[in-house]
Amino acid sequence: MTWTVWRPATASALLMGTGRHVPPSSLTPMPQAVTTAQALGAALGGDRGVLDPRRIKVVPEPADTRQVLDPLRRMVREADVDLLLFFYCGHGLLGREDRLCLALTPSSQYGSGGDPSPSLPFADVAALMRESPARHKAAILDCCFSGRALGPESHGIHLLTACGRTQKALFPPEGTLTGFTGELLRILDEGVPDGLPYLGLSTLYDRLAVVLPTTPAPPTGLLPAGYPAPHQQTVDGSGHLALAVNPAHGTQRTPAGLHARAAFAQRLKKLTEQSPATPAPDPARLPQLVGVLTDLAGDAVDLLGPLDDFSIDVRRNHAVMTGVAGSPERAAVLLSALVDGLRTKSSSHRALPGAERALAYWTRELSSGGTPRA
Repeated sequence: MTWTVWRPATASALLMGTGRHVPPSSLTPMPQAVTTAQALGAALGGDRGVLDPRRIKVVPEPADTRQVLDPLRRMVREADVDLLLFFYCGHGLLGREDRLCLALTPSSQYGSGGDPSPSLPFADVAALMRESPARHKAAILDCCFSGRALGPESHGIHLLTACGRTQKALFPPEGTLTGFTGELLRILDEGVPDGLPYLGLSTLYDRLAVVLPTTPAPPTGLLPAGYPAPHQQTVDGSGHLALAVNPAHGTQRTPAGLHARAAFAQRLKKLTEQSPATPAPDPARLPQLVGVLTDLAGDAVDLLGPLDDFSIDVRRNHAVMTGVAGSPERAAVLLSALVDGLRTKSSSHRALPGAERALAYWTRELSSGGTPRA
């Protein structure tokens, strides 16, 4: 079965950004919030977006809930909408029972025994969205603690959140975009070479889940690390919802596409390795990495030849990661073919010593039955 995306015929979107704070608020200013919301609105309503720009509303710096809920309510009453989309960028606050609240310009960080006042509980947004006759509802939340929106209070709504329940969504002190939505916009702009004609919500999540943790984030006083990994909640086939045209579609077997795919593979590899940026390696990523490298190596050999410098590097990485993933016999076979080809071409080829060492290593692992480590 081929995985496809579904482009909504009609869609309405409300994007909210709160970055300026006034007394009694003591929240840190976040000027990126409004520019981020505006940039995403422009992308979704632009040449590559699937939304009509006339049906996109950006609410900057709301001071009270009516400035958000009133226009959202008007969208909810629309009868001809396939998709209703809500986006928030700003500070996420904890309300009563630790529920997620979205900051307004005068919001304080803490309330007195209840929700921060004033603030907009996301549960109120979700409840209003559920009244819409739209076939699909989706919300993208770029704020601290956004993972708290996942669960029963968001029943029926596809969610894409910048972080988990207890994490903070980070934003660089310089620049005009937040870390999460900035990377989302970059993917919309650059596309996915081996992706489908449209960029669906689950495709965006899958890319962000690799890109964000491997992108250096602003210092937080802890060990250097990337941005938090995003979270997703799907509803039936909501992950198939397309937000934009994939500008890189059809380029997977071009030089640019091959290099972009190799860069993504390197990101995946980082997630499997022990390092300051990845203190907890994720071995579950190994099958995905091997699959990506298998396809990339095959295409590189077909297009560039088996002993092109790019092909050699990809073939070696493919073989080594195949061994790390638990198949030392297959790794030895792949490396043996690479070494034979390099020796035939030149006994002094710059890649030959490394390939020979890798072959010797996996041959020993195969004969000893040892357990390889990433």
